[in-house]
Amino acid sequence: MSKRRGLSLLGLRVDMMLTLSFIIAVSGFVFVLLLGSSIGLIGGLAVALAFNFLMWLVSPYLLTTIYKLKPVDRRDLPWLYSTIEMLAMKSGLKKMPRVYITPTQVPNAFAFGSPLFGYGVAVTEGLLHTLNKDEIEAVLGHEVGHIKHGDMHVMMIATSLPAIFLYIGRWLIWGSMLGYGSRDRDESGYTYMIGISLVVIGWFLYLLALHLSRLREFYADAHSATTVEGGAEKLQRALVKIVENTNPKQGAKLASAKALMIADPTRKEIAEENIRSIMKREVSFSERIMSLLSTHPRIEERLRKLEKFKKQSK
Repeated sequence: MSKRRGLSLLGLRVDMMLTLSFIIAVSGFVFVLLLGSSIGLIGGLAVALAFNFLMWLVSPYLLTTIYKLKPVDRRDLPWLYSTIEMLAMKSGLKKMPRVYITPTQVPNAFAFGSPLFGYGVAVTEGLLHTLNKDEIEAVLGHEVGHIKHGDMHVMMIATSLPAIFLYIGRWLIWGSMLGYGSRDRDESGYTYMIGISLVVIGWFLYLLALHLSRLREFYADAHSATTVEGGAEKLQRALVKIVENTNPKQGAKLASAKALMIADPTRKEIAEENIRSIMKREVSFSERIMSLLSTHPRIEERLRKLEKFKKQSK
């Protein structure tokens, strides 16, 4: 790996570590305040934490059912199986992830897993029909990168914490409005203000978690660019084709797992021009604002970062 490429990856790692550390630090501080108060939220915290932990463990089983994932072995699609096997080996994974195909025509792919289930990489039928083998290899390099970096576990922590604050905040707001457990109006108003504060904190942490999600997409792109031969250029072509052929109405079927996908299946971006034209495109202010609420970076940003890896490899 060249020195410039190493510095680029180091910057991404530092940014991700700082974002996750800040989410955990803020959450820990608020948890200490809650547990030290007299509003009796220990039970609520325990329930919310247990629920999120359980969902993390069983989510792969839900995904296989919801999206009708069909296991693929070497006899079914030798080149697909062998490609993931090779990428897993090059990435230093101890065990090759299981391979799946989901019968949807939206071109996309995702990695998933938990300690109970292990790891899997799923591709849609639409991806196999839309991309050539070189481009699919780059997409698989991206997904194996997510597994290599433990992104499923990192994002479980990052998204669970704001979800817990939002859950408890809404619980307190409704409880204060309906008078549950309050003896007087002052106590009800106090509980209401705490609920509002927790909702605000939850949304702030949620925006940070989305930022972290976008950073991890860049990091997985970088893994493909540095693991697959010519990966940066192949992934550029793949991303453009995926975006061009994304139908948000059809992609809505994948909405519940869009954070796992290589590209947001519910969002249609401008990608009719060639790669160089897309990279030069200026993103409007409204598009930048909307990007703050997205799990994935805009395609212009992803292509530009991949372009840097192309230049560094020459």
